[in-house]
Amino acid sequence: MRRRRAAWLLSFALTLPAWAEPGGAQVTEQAEPPSRSVAMEDEVWPRVTDPAESPSRSAAMEDEVSPRDGARVTEQAELPSRGGMTEDTRPLKERVSSLERAGVLLRGAAASDETLVREVEAGLSALPPAMRRFPGGPLEFVLHPESAPLGLGDGTAARPDWSEERARFHLYQYAPSSERRATLRLSRLTDEESARLWRRRAVVHAVVQRWDDVYQWSRSQSWRRLSGWMKPFERPLVWKEEARLHYAGAFSRALGQKSASQDLVTFAEEYFVPVESLREDALSVDEQVRCQEFSKSRALTELVEATGLGAPRSRGDCPAFDAWAELDLLSHVEVLLVAATGRQPESLFGHLLLRPVWSEGAQVRGPSFERVVQLVALTGLEPRGLGYVVKGMTGSYDTVFLTGTMGDLTHESLELEQRTIRRFRLRLTRGEEARMLERIWELERRGYMGYYFFTDNCASALLFLLNGVLEHGRQVSPPGALWVLPTATLDALAKLEVLGKQGPAGPLLELIPDAFESTGDRAVRADAIRRETLESLTGLVDTSALTRLLRLHARLQSPEPDTRREAYGELPETVSGVLASASPKARASVRETLHAYVAHAVRVERAALDRLEGERLRIERQRLLAVKTPLKGSAEAGIRERQRVFEREDALQRKLAVLDRTALFQEALAMAPRRPPTPKELKVLVRAERTEAAFVRATEAQGELNDGVLAEVDAVAFLGADRRRKVEAETRCAASALRESGAARTVVSVGMDFPDVGAARPVVSVRTAGMAEALGDSRLHGFQSSSELRVLDGELSLEPRWGPPRVVSTDMTLVGYRTLQRELPQFRESAWDSLGWGAEARVASDAARALPYRATVQAEALVVVDAGARFSRFTAVGVGGLARMHWSEHALTPAAGPRLSLTHRTGLPGSGANAVRLEAAYAPTWRMGDARLTHEAGAWLQVEWWLGRAGPFGVLLTPRAQVRWEGSLAPQSLRESRSPSSWWSGTMDRRLALGLELR
Repeated sequence: MRRRRAAWLLSFALTLPAWAEPGGAQVTEQAEPPSRSVAMEDEVWPRVTDPAESPSRSAAMEDEVSPRDGARVTEQAELPSRGGMTEDTRPLKERVSSLERAGVLLRGAAASDETLVREVEAGLSALPPAMRRFPGGPLEFVLHPESAPLGLGDGTAARPDWSEERARFHLYQYAPSSERRATLRLSRLTDEESARLWRRRAVVHAVVQRWDDVYQWSRSQSWRRLSGWMKPFERPLVWKEEARLHYAGAFSRALGQKSASQDLVTFAEEYFVPVESLREDALSVDEQVRCQEFSKSRALTELVEATGLGAPRSRGDCPAFDAWAELDLLSHVEVLLVAATGRQPESLFGHLLLRPVWSEGAQVRGPSFERVVQLVALTGLEPRGLGYVVKGMTGSYDTVFLTGTMGDLTHESLELEQRTIRRFRLRLTRGEEARMLERIWELERRGYMGYYFFTDNCASALLFLLNGVLEHGRQVSPPGALWVLPTATLDALAKLEVLGKQGPAGPLLELIPDAFESTGDRAVRADAIRRETLESLTGLVDTSALTRLLRLHARLQSPEPDTRREAYGELPETVSGVLASASPKARASVRETLHAYVAHAVRVERAALDRLEGERLRIERQRLLAVKTPLKGSAEAGIRERQRVFEREDALQRKLAVLDRTALFQEALAMAPRRPPTPKELKVLVRAERTEAAFVRATEAQGELNDGVLAEVDAVAFLGADRRRKVEAETRCAASALRESGAARTVVSVGMDFPDVGAARPVVSVRTAGMAEALGDSRLHGFQSSSELRVLDGELSLEPRWGPPRVVSTDMTLVGYRTLQRELPQFRESAWDSLGWGAEARVASDAARALPYRATVQAEALVVVDAGARFSRFTAVGVGGLARMHWSEHALTPAAGPRLSLTHRTGLPGSGANAVRLEAAYAPTWRMGDARLTHEAGAWLQVEWWLGRAGPFGVLLTPRAQVRWEGSLAPQSLRESRSPSSWWSGTMDRRLALGLELR
């Protein structure tokens, strides 16, 4: 077969005509890749393949059509073409025959259409020389008399694009198209120029499709990841090949949305035959495809180069992008985690953003103007409620990529929501950092994906963005199929070892121990520091003056803003009196201490104002009457308007797009009608006004003191020292904290059960959890240590024996949450604000019970008796209630009753994971049908000890002892016996176990 093919190639090469030289072209046989040869750049026409060859996609075909096996034309004149070159003056019949000998067949009307012949020649000339030698046998172009949009088929039976197994490509008379994306950048072309453009693109389409059939470029990960192409069943509910990007503007034309292959081929049309190839002034430089589709352009040229068909070309200058990207000043790229507050369940899972960081150049940019990339669902101004939640879970919103400013983020997250933002550095190479900015540029304009709260959220959007950037085929897989948590996504990024631009290998993600502190967390820190400053004044100032300041401090902690405002009015006089009472030797130290006290007091007051401002905006949102108006407030209207703004780069650069969601809401709020506030809402609005007055008075007092008796204190030095103190505390905490979050945990335990009836028995337990983070856990990628979250946290206990093991018990927490976070005294509006709280839903089974199955829902208020820094040590008492359903195959019994609990944790030396935990609970329940209460009590004691890392795994040892009792108190025998053992009856189970967890 190879001998026949070589002989055929040689005979064809000897008969290859000359296009411009009367002496003809000299042909030699060459085995090396034609695309690697300088002479090959002058080659014009494709190799004619054997008509007997089948256009199949077999591996054997790839060997037969590889340019590495073909003949190389060494002397040949370039093809005359349009766009500045001379016209081909050869007779039409001769040109058609030459095309036929080169493998391009024109039949019927196509052979007699000189314009078509010219554009076929021009379309082939637009391709790299080696790509013109397409595989798959002769390619026939058929021209139909009827018209079609763009002169191309649509794949239907009435208007096919291909037939005869990719041997025949169908063309139609050109007609304008209503497809917006395909014609968006053609507005300056005449109809004749547009027709010529699409004729050339049709040729490129057919040839590139042939190459893709052989080399499967569109199946490569480097191409598929750019639009998020998924194969059938690659993800749940994906039944056919589809792309995650669903916006038509993300594809060269609508046909590209059907498959990854059509996406590649239609993009190749636009890439090899851009609009400016017809007329240079048809598009501005920034509108051209090379300055809009950086990633696809690079992927296509790299695929072509990898198969020896051509070398990638430089994209050239793109003024708008180059000015925006400032690649020479780019320092690094950060991932930001907007952490949960602890008391707001709606913010529980956190939120991820991206932050490129630039070094300061000639133009100074303030911190508020630094850029951040939001990965958010664009929900418009739709009201929050059940419908809002359902839409968020069912894909009714779109995930978009917004480039905003740190000022917007600070206002929304740090101030209104009071959520601290943790920072993580991405270890990227210089090339990856440049591609990151290119992807952000592209996706901000065309990146629209369906939003699903559990699977397609900010975390999956970050992975989509990042996977389109990483080099050498590296990919970060989603941390789950049924849900993608932001914290688990950080785990996945940190597990990937890469070689960064600095040289040494390390994890792709690493913590920066300098979080952007929310005003709420800063207030907590400030409140602790100002208590320390008051204590440090003891012995340095007069006792009576200090007592007056302490009394004033108590008033500054009042939850009533009017009381605090009056106290701030007295602050300058009180501070001046304290300073005057200090000895001359201690006066400088006392002055700095008082300056710190005043500054931290104002920080606390600022947090109070931000909290009420967030409440005020929430109330105003609810008061809006026109918020549901489709033209102004809907998510769909917002998407359409945003897509319109980003369609044209020249118009976009002249328009400042308002992307801050808070600013959009406030703009709509100023114009929209709204209902009168309810009495409860009016109370909050009045409180917000009074809090603002207190903050104004606080700043006035601070200004008066800083201009007066505290003027000698260096305020800049104070701010620098305060920041260093914060960073040092975060660094110490990070040094002992666990890196991984509590997502996807598995613990295997072996132990012994000691039941009341029968002998001791061995037991093996397997505990798995979708998420399990306990109170006091300190995790770099996890929640705050003041919170506990358990989701799908289940334990299966088995008794090993000959044959199948026996199931002893099961226990599954569907969802459980507890928090010990409390409000500062001045923020408390009710007794509830001074308490923690918890709730959970769980199901369990135990073969030893008369009714073996139970489902429980419980809630409790938590009184924090004692707590250390970051809750590494705490003791809390819980008071609440539960409702339960007991059942068996023959009975169903509901029950309810109160519940008391005790939770304690003591941190141990070493890792932050080392601790002793004790939990105990007691619940008397009244079961329907019983004449008395059934009492249940249980307790467990567990030691957690981090053994360190063994290769890629971390090892946690968890020995545990537990006891559980269920029965009745004061039975009938109590009247006859005074023995303590007779005060209760029932069953008691005891267990000792040793658990081991690998992370």
